Amino acid sequence: MSEPITLVSFLPSDKPYSCGYCKEEGSLSDGMWAHYMSVGVYQQLIDKGWRRSGRYVYKPIMDKTCCPLYTIRCEASRFQPTKSQKKVAKKVRNFLLRGSKKFGDEEPNSNDTPKEDNKDEKADTNPTKTGETSKSSQSNCDKNNKKDTDLSGDVDMDRKILGLKKAKIRRLERRLEKKGFSKDCKKLTEPKNKEKGLSDLLPSLQTATDLLNASVSQGGDEFKHKLELRLIKADQQDAQFQHYFQESFEVYKKYQMKIHNDPEGDCDERTFKRFLCNSPLKYQSSGGSNSVILGAFHQHYILDGKIIAVAVLDVLPDCVSSVYFYYDPAFSFLSLGTYSAIREIQLCVALGRKYYYMGYYIHSCHKMRYKGKYYPSELCSPTSYRWHPIEKCIPYLDQDKFTTFEKEPELMVKKKNLNMSRVRLFFAGDMLLYSEGFMETLSRKGQANLRGYFDICDSLAENMIVVVNEEEGDSDDE
Repeated sequence: MSEPITLVSFLPSDKPYSCGYCKEEGSLSDGMWAHYMSVGVYQQLIDKGWRRSGRYVYKPIMDKTCCPLYTIRCEASRFQPTKSQKKVAKKVRNFLLRGSKKFGDEEPNSNDTPKEDNKDEKADTNPTKTGETSKSSQSNCDKNNKKDTDLSGDVDMDRKILGLKKAKIRRLERRLEKKGFSKDCKKLTEPKNKEKGLSDLLPSLQTATDLLNASVSQGGDEFKHKLELRLIKADQQDAQFQHYFQESFEVYKKYQMKIHNDPEGDCDERTFKRFLCNSPLKYQSSGGSNSVILGAFHQHYILDGKIIAVAVLDVLPDCVSSVYFYYDPAFSFLSLGTYSAIREIQLCVALGRKYYYMGYYIHSCHKMRYKGKYYPSELCSPTSYRWHPIEKCIPYLDQDKFTTFEKEPELMVKKKNLNMSRVRLFFAGDMLLYSEGFMETLSRKGQANLRGYFDICDSLAENMIVVVNEEEGDSDDE
């Protein structure tokens, strides 16, 4: 099957605009409007620092923008969840199982008492009547040694029977048991309870060929709630997409207004479609024995039959790329942002894609550093486009917000590899190859735009067709 064409219009940066991270007027990027784009070309673009928002594909001017944006990816099959990420997966599972919003490291215990009841109680160690002064005096003298008396032992036993043992002691005992120790600290032959891994807390996904338009659920008869994941094409002509459009849009509207404080007028259907539903990517098969459909998708998180969150994803030749994620604010307590990233890594493995792309890592913005917590992660050099382990990049970023991560001087500068004879143009209604003398037919502005396109795209320009517009009145005399 032939590769779909990629047709773009170059939109060079003209002036800084407001930054969504530092809120300064210092954000700079070049962009392209993608009329059509193949998944293969988009894979090449994101591997060189580009990213899409709807049909707009942009690349920050790294050495000039206020907050440099570094492309980050995680090798999905080698993903090592942190303790906190496992905790989120466990929290969601416990909610589905028990229907409770209260979560902790430990499983709920019927003997747990309120915090104010866990303090040391001043138990009455003198049960005698008023006249028995000698026994009372002896008891008071021995109060510091009451744990050695039979009476104190009875009180401790009563506490255990009544379930009043301190919560931290119970937690310690459970941890010891998990590590293979008995309550009296004697090593057991095998741990009583093995620590649960991520695969124990997530439902297994179906085969790649069954994932599209399928429902993958977590929950059974013993569960209070049922969570399903449904992957559908982000295509406004698709019947399933149209069927769930309104419900999905309502969740988006709630999210933008509550989480991002957007006014209601900025959360209309037109904005939603342009931002998260319009994609330039053309659907095509990955080929091979494990063939999957590549392109733009929405993944619905469905709780008891109702959409509570949506992940906007691009499935590409080498990766699953996260575009956006939004959720119903009523379910913020489930930490759905972290949970969705874990599930998307799981999806990446099921689809046979090697990497999970989380978009941009912004070290200069502390709240965006969480993306570096999905191990093992790599950052892309903005000059050589080589990948570097994030742990080796952090020292560079701590010193300077813009860095190449490269030690060799020759790799700190972009190499020009463009073969001009292979560049295709769409000009005055015709498709043509770039040739000597073509620039002379354009105005100064047209020439500057085309040179900017060649400079920013470099060898990628050979795989795209660029629209050359000479607007009316755009001449050398202007």
